[in-house]
Amino acid sequence: MRTPELVRRYLKPREGWLSLALLFVMVLSFGWSVQRADWFDRLDFLNAVALWAVVAGAGFGLSRLSVAIVLPLAAMLGTGIVLWTIGGEYFTDLSQSERLMALRSDAIGWIRIVLDGGYPSEVSPYAIGLGVITWVTAFIAAWTLYRYHRVLDAILLVGAALVANMSATFADLFGYIVLFSLAALLLWLRVALISREENWQQRRVTENAEVPTQIMRTGVTFIAGSIALAWILTTVAVAAPLTNVWHGLEGAWGDVRDGLDGVFGGLSNPDSRIRGTEFGSSFVIRGTWASGDEAVMTVAEQRPYYLRTITYDVYTGHGWVRTPGRERRVAPGDPVFPAYTPERPLSATAFQLETITVLLQREVGRNIFAPGYPVAVFSPLIVQEPGGLPLLGGLESGVPLEVGTGWQITAAISRATEAELAGAGDAYPEAVLATYLGTDGITQRTRDLAQALAATASAADPYHQAKVIAAYLQRDPRFTYATRAPLPEDPDQDLVDFFLFDTENGQVGYCEYYATTMAMMARSLGIPARVAVGYAPGDRVEQGVYEYRERNAHLWAELYFPGYGWQIFEATKSIDPVVRLSGGSVVPPVGTGGGVDPFGEFEEGVDPGTISNLPSFEPVEGGFQPGEEKPTAEVTSGNALVIVLILALVVALIGWRLFRARHRFTFLAPGDRQWQRLALAADRAGVAQRASETVYEYAGWLEEQLPRQRVEIHAIADGKVWQAYSGRSISAEAITRIERAWAKLKVPIAWLAVRRRARVFFGRRRAD
Repeated sequence: MRTPELVRRYLKPREGWLSLALLFVMVLSFGWSVQRADWFDRLDFLNAVALWAVVAGAGFGLSRLSVAIVLPLAAMLGTGIVLWTIGGEYFTDLSQSERLMALRSDAIGWIRIVLDGGYPSEVSPYAIGLGVITWVTAFIAAWTLYRYHRVLDAILLVGAALVANMSATFADLFGYIVLFSLAALLLWLRVALISREENWQQRRVTENAEVPTQIMRTGVTFIAGSIALAWILTTVAVAAPLTNVWHGLEGAWGDVRDGLDGVFGGLSNPDSRIRGTEFGSSFVIRGTWASGDEAVMTVAEQRPYYLRTITYDVYTGHGWVRTPGRERRVAPGDPVFPAYTPERPLSATAFQLETITVLLQREVGRNIFAPGYPVAVFSPLIVQEPGGLPLLGGLESGVPLEVGTGWQITAAISRATEAELAGAGDAYPEAVLATYLGTDGITQRTRDLAQALAATASAADPYHQAKVIAAYLQRDPRFTYATRAPLPEDPDQDLVDFFLFDTENGQVGYCEYYATTMAMMARSLGIPARVAVGYAPGDRVEQGVYEYRERNAHLWAELYFPGYGWQIFEATKSIDPVVRLSGGSVVPPVGTGGGVDPFGEFEEGVDPGTISNLPSFEPVEGGFQPGEEKPTAEVTSGNALVIVLILALVVALIGWRLFRARHRFTFLAPGDRQWQRLALAADRAGVAQRASETVYEYAGWLEEQLPRQRVEIHAIADGKVWQAYSGRSISAEAITRIERAWAKLKVPIAWLAVRRRARVFFGRRRAD
């Protein structure tokens, strides 16, 4: 009894069931990589969604249904499976209908919070998004493979999803891309072998059962060797150019992070490149503060400093924004502000110059972290100037920053006394007044509280007014520090007002709450203020060396004092206050004219600091960690030796293949020699001669493939026939004609190979 065509297609599909298993491994590699990235809790549903999607995609691909019918059916099926698996994982105690209602409620709440500019705490909407991405990716990959036989499209689709996940996280996912690559290459090899067998059948070539096995065995060996070689090359830094390209995308990720800050703000994964706690040009206070214990950088400095990277000047009522301005590039060692800036300190006695060295232990994008007033950075630099004014809005590296590298920076570190700051006065420069005094959204009772605190302490000058506000926020028992804090239920309520007066939920907050409140209360008293983001002082690991970890990530307030620039006022309860010497009697204001640099110019070729003399920070090629010994010459030359050996092996292999190919036909008769070369080249193009074909039959078929080369093909065929059957030698004139014909055929026959292989790879083969 004959098996129906549709049943036969399902029982014995063209690509076979091994291809389906390899596709399973590919999509599972993507699912496992997402789980390893740990975007949020409970991601076990991804593997189930991926497997169901592959089965559905292959099933629909083998069917006779049109695309117009398959797409809506796949969408409905995928929606059901995604909601079913996520509901079962997130709401295990509820019934099926109750799970759907719970997911609906979470989704509505998530959308409302994001539209209001907040950070949602609901996680299930993120799970639904990942589930949809996984379903679409796996389904289309299987559908493309089994309906259109386009293996490359399936590989690229799943691979793109895997690479996107890798590029959005700092987690080590190299093992998953190795597993994916192995499965993808085997799938590609298997489908190519199937296409080759079909070509043999169409050409009526008698198949040797050992040939497919040999091809598969050789392919597996090649794939294993390629992956092993790739692994070796990554360990010896051969892929550094590709790494630079990869790091060149940091700016793009920064734009994504800033533009979708609210959408991704609920993700607390510390390894994410797009999480809301990264240092961007704006942020919204989201109610949670994520931190970890991973080391970020090690810094050689005389004592631990606040390291700033970005400042914000516009308060939105629920967060901060840096005013858009201009980007100015600064060459290594050049002054950060070569011309006048109101931020430059004018008192040499109240500051000291120090050069610190920063070594990165994890990726930080392109953020440059600096203490005090940055004078010069010994690395390509981009200075962000808000509103195009000569003010410091942020520091970015002009080149990609990799782990194990860093920068040196010379900065003016404040040691201004209370007496000096108290006598600074209020002759604020116009640029500072225009940028850092905005009080939009501040409520009247917030202003009244700031004035009452200043009056109670008899604080008549800006410094003592700021000091009493910081002390109030740090010491008043009504305020509590917590990394998870409430947000106003009314999206129109000002966050500072909520933090100061919301006794119902408890006056709970973390650094963003405290620093914002400090800055805005100071502004309400007419004191220019901004908030800065970076790292609070790190922990000492040895003399003159400090380590900064994720838990040191911080936001603090900075207030402006004429002649002394920006001064830190720490208001967060969990961090010690900034202590300043009293300095005796009040010091008169420092002159503000001229914009003269009190620290003088740097001498060319002279290191302005002494920190680089520390043994722990002796520059070592390839990066180092504190306490590590400098690699010996044998170790540092090992990578070069491996590279040289690999290149020598490749050159030797290529030379051997060329030598073999050149001498393979040396001892053949002239007629046989050119015919064998033509037959071998055609075979590599996938158009081998059938066993039953005569020379002229095969030549005629080749002429159909290359109609413009009919004369040359026929000339070589004549030479073969004359050599084989005439019993006479070929004349010198005939030999010359055959050799000229072969010379003209080399390029067309190679182009034929490219065209035919491209048709196989992209599923556009035409019938032979």
